[in-house]
Amino acid sequence: MSFSVVLAKECVDNLRDRRTLISSFSLAILGPVLFVGIMVLVLDRALGESDEPTAFTVMGAGYAPQLMGYLQQQDTVIEEVDTVDDPQSLVTSGDHDLVLVISPDYAQRYAKGNMNTLLLVHDSSEISTTRKHISQLRAYINRYSSTIGVLRLQLRGLDATISRPITTQEVDVASPAARALTILASLPYFLVLVVFMGGFYLAIDTTAGEREHGSLEPLLTQPISRMQLVLGKLAATSVFGAASLVIFLLSLYVSIPFVPFERIGMSLEVGLGQLLPVFIVSLPLILFAAALLTVVASFARSYKEAQTYLTMVIFIPTAPIIVAQFMNVDTSLAVMFVPSLSQATLMTDLIKNEPVALIHALVSMTTTTVYTGLLAWVAIALYNRERILG
Repeated sequence: MSFSVVLAKECVDNLRDRRTLISSFSLAILGPVLFVGIMVLVLDRALGESDEPTAFTVMGAGYAPQLMGYLQQQDTVIEEVDTVDDPQSLVTSGDHDLVLVISPDYAQRYAKGNMNTLLLVHDSSEISTTRKHISQLRAYINRYSSTIGVLRLQLRGLDATISRPITTQEVDVASPAARALTILASLPYFLVLVVFMGGFYLAIDTTAGEREHGSLEPLLTQPISRMQLVLGKLAATSVFGAASLVIFLLSLYVSIPFVPFERIGMSLEVGLGQLLPVFIVSLPLILFAAALLTVVASFARSYKEAQTYLTMVIFIPTAPIIVAQFMNVDTSLAVMFVPSLSQATLMTDLIKNEPVALIHALVSMTTTTVYTGLLAWVAIALYNRERILG
């Protein structure tokens, strides 16, 4: 009975606090929307289809009149510039986005049948239509080169295929959803972060906040055991963490269909049937996050001090996810013993609609629950000490 009273009291108090609500759920609500919005912008500008002609600048156009004649017959807009010593400066200065550089010895090497190398200067760090233009220009030049090569072989009475004795054929075993998720590689990180941020401010309010406001001492004098008091606070923090995750998943469910994956040959459908298992495997993580935040915040003497501590602590469970993404760690039983990383891995597999081994899910949920129990025991021990009053 006392446990439920503490749980209701903490939840109601924080629901009345507009600052806590906005801080706890802003990432869950706006995160998927902003993330998807950025992805739509990037795909549209970098890879999307466009009716605009391929625009580029040419330095040394007079050295390759036949090539220039071919390019001018395509859907292109070509600007010619005088030769400079440093072609890269044309792009770094911002005056030109894409520059095709033709060397002065192009005609001589062409006449001898030697290979010519054309220089394409651009800035790949810029997210713009230049990406589309360089891809199309490269395709034009390759097509022209192949045509010239075939004609040269035919003039010598040779079969054109003699220059291609070996060809390759690619078979991509990745599912469309798996390839789509590579674009959303940081999604598991956001899922875990949302869980921690959901209970972040409530954990501070129920520990350091009460100590700073002087409301902790009267609360400890009430006829309620310290264990029930702590468990009630943990449960309230868990409720907010769970609510944050639910909001995030629903926001993701609404936002994902707006990403034009089909334009790049990918597919990612996030249905409610996938989100429910994601929430279930995340339940131990929600409890773990609440216990970890509460324990650390209990050491702080003020609200601001607790914010500093918890901001650093959140890096601990999210760091393994970042490292695993860089190292391309596969799903394995060993991974399931690491809180947050195991949940992030299982979430990724579920979103990709890939089968999840039952043993992996059980080990992940069991080990994270054990860690949560240990942290809860530490929190109870801290509240049983008189020093908790500061």
